[in-house]
Amino acid sequence: MNKFKFYFIVLCTVFTLFSCSKADQVTYEPVREYATQYAADLATIEDYLKTYYIEQIINNPGAIDDQDIKITKIPEGNTSLVALWDSPLLRFKEVVYKDLTYKVYYLQLREGDAVNGKSPCRVDEVLTSYDGSYLQYVDTVVGTTTSTELKAKRFDYFQIPSFFIRLDQVITGWIEIFPLFKGGSIAVGQGSNPTTYNDFGAGVMFLPSALGYYNATQTNIPSYSPLVFSFKLFDVKRADQDGDGILSKDEDTNQDGVFTNDDTDGDGTQNYLDADDDGDGYLTKTEITVPGTGVGTAFPTAYYPYGAATDDPATPGIDERYGIPRKFTGPIDAATQLHTSIPEDFTDPLRLRRHLDPTTFPPFQ
Repeated sequence: MNKFKFYFIVLCTVFTLFSCSKADQVTYEPVREYATQYAADLATIEDYLKTYYIEQIINNPGAIDDQDIKITKIPEGNTSLVALWDSPLLRFKEVVYKDLTYKVYYLQLREGDAVNGKSPCRVDEVLTSYDGSYLQYVDTVVGTTTSTELKAKRFDYFQIPSFFIRLDQVITGWIEIFPLFKGGSIAVGQGSNPTTYNDFGAGVMFLPSALGYYNATQTNIPSYSPLVFSFKLFDVKRADQDGDGILSKDEDTNQDGVFTNDDTDGDGTQNYLDADDDGDGYLTKTEITVPGTGVGTAFPTAYYPYGAATDDPATPGIDERYGIPRKFTGPIDAATQLHTSIPEDFTDPLRLRRHLDPTTFPPFQ
């Protein structure tokens, strides 16, 4: 190839790379300011609450449609129907997020089983069904007249639950609202659909976009969309994400209800996800082992409970009311493999428990 042809090809390549029209260039929208977007979302949600009403709530205990809700737009000029805004079922919760206080509305159709039902914390798992929609103003043109109507457009529908969902892996709105409800009772029988749910929590949450997906466009949800979820909370599973023998709900060391600011050893991993909470090189699950267990086949592994209302007489030598001690003292009895004296700081509620204290270690290594 002669030099002229070579330089001609190079020139053509460069011209092609830099001659794209402005229409072909990618443009990026700056992320909207949270306070401004929240004001718009709140106006949209409150508009929806004031122009829609509950047409039907199905009360059909034991059936899959129990507590299904139908929300319908109030016909123009109708003053007899009660809007969601005026419903006695409507409540709200204030949520602090991104340095803003969000007002999150929700309908409490049923709180859940008040006797046996459990409320999830932010890091538990929930067995739920849900119907998800996003709110959007839609223009309709009839002849020369254009009208705008606010609608809830469904993007997902999950009627029959088949697995537990971790609340620490879902949108913020779910993390905030699900703990306001309780699970129900579950009966397993025979037939094609043998599981029956009763007295479960049921509600509808109305979420500003920041508590949903905000500027992240989903497959079938536009960015900055306020979300509406009708949901049922069938059951709650207490999680132990790091497998350290302490339920995640009990790893909120400062008791503020938030799990992202509890990091005892300062290693950047929250306690509920950290298998060595105090960073002393010993796994938490070994530091909370009941003394005497794990030594030979006659002493299977067991863990101190975190604390209970009563002592279980079936576990001699362990008082469930005391929970995890700070450290152990006294020699070990050869026959029982238990310490012969009461562990120090065993009942003091303000004690630094041994799995959070890097100066104390497991009794058996």
